[in-house]
Amino acid sequence: MFLSLFAMPSDSAPCRSLFLVVAIAALLASPGASGQGLVDLLDRARTGEPAFLSAGADVDIARARKDLAHAALLPQVSVSAAASKYDRNYHTRLPGFPDADDRYRSASQQLNVTQALIRVPELMAVRQSDHVLAQARHQHDGAEQALKLRLLTVWFDLLAARDNETFATRQLLTLERQWDIVLRGNALGLYSGVQLQDARARLEQGRADAATARAELAVQRSQLELLTGPLTLERLPVLVEDAELDGLLTDNLDHWLALSAGGNPALQAALSAFEAATAEVAKQRAGHLPTLELVASYSNNGQGAGGFPGQAGYDIRQGSVGLQLSMPLYTGGGQSARVHEAVAQRERARHDIELSRRQAVAEVSQAWLGWESARARVAAGRQTFDAARAALLQAQRGLARGVASDFEVLQAEQQVLAAQRDYHKGRYDQVVATMRMRASAGLLRDVDFAALDALLAEQAAPTAVAVRAAAMETVR
Repeated sequence: MFLSLFAMPSDSAPCRSLFLVVAIAALLASPGASGQGLVDLLDRARTGEPAFLSAGADVDIARARKDLAHAALLPQVSVSAAASKYDRNYHTRLPGFPDADDRYRSASQQLNVTQALIRVPELMAVRQSDHVLAQARHQHDGAEQALKLRLLTVWFDLLAARDNETFATRQLLTLERQWDIVLRGNALGLYSGVQLQDARARLEQGRADAATARAELAVQRSQLELLTGPLTLERLPVLVEDAELDGLLTDNLDHWLALSAGGNPALQAALSAFEAATAEVAKQRAGHLPTLELVASYSNNGQGAGGFPGQAGYDIRQGSVGLQLSMPLYTGGGQSARVHEAVAQRERARHDIELSRRQAVAEVSQAWLGWESARARVAAGRQTFDAARAALLQAQRGLARGVASDFEVLQAEQQVLAAQRDYHKGRYDQVVATMRMRASAGLLRDVDFAALDALLAEQAAPTAVAVRAAAMETVR
């Protein structure tokens, strides 16, 4: 498994208890319970995402064309039959010859067999069809990797939007309490009018932030439904605390670049396209060569009367077998033009290989840098959270001893929630960056979704009152 759990460092038992309380509070407060996992969502996306289904249809088309190319080298057998009824009136222009009438039937059957002996263009077409099929399969693999990566990206964007909505909602509650404190303090002369206006401005900004966060959450949910169809998720799951990627710790960028060079679906498809273009050049050049075929036929013809009145009918059985040689001499320059076109297409395919290789390098490099950035933000987030948690503990103790105000405690709680939101976002980005590198190397598998599902837990978020009460109990 490429994911592992580690424990966030803490100094004392009260710190650990408070951390657990705040962790539960900051981890997403969306109503309902999770009813669908990533594996289930992936199955739904596979059955309805148009680009992925289109790539699957391209594989079927390439497979059918391969069968068609093989068919040109197999025996071609045809049979024909005809039956006719005649009514013939015979009148001669010479005197003394009577007129005559004939009524008769005729029937014929014929069997034709053609077997290619030397057909170089068809042989090249078979080789080309193998490369075209390989190209379609690589493109299908690439579409699947893109679908998986897009699903994971949208999924963790949704979790991040949910975290932000939770933070914005709780920040609004805190700002409302701060507003009440400042409003009462202003009436008692403890806060100035400027402080009152500042509190009011922060309250209105908090309301706007909460509305924006709710809208963003709805947008991200709709993005996920574009891939999977309507969701039955009532509560989004929670990423198990402190799940961190460890599979990359001993690896470096060169390692992932090598994996991408050998497994990137787009690059492999470009290589197959080049081989198919090379086979097309050989096929068109073979158009100048002769072809040799074995031709055989058997026919049976019967007619009830001869060619003249009074002649008896006849039956004819005839068989033939032979070789047929065809040699193109002049096609108006058409075949040479097709060769030149095929050579130009091969050159374009060669450039496409380099383009795909550069794109693969850019994808892996960007994903690697994104992973390193996310890992740094996760480490910084842990430190920021520790600092915010310590400040909250100090404010809680000061409040219990009468040397700190509710206002200071509320500000410390905001810092804790903001720090944990940012910490979660770093973890989401780290997971997505890793999956992006795996997708670029063609290594994003269904088991990765199952592993991620194992790290997504269903948790109900406690109310803000319960969190505050639990924190106070920890301080005592």
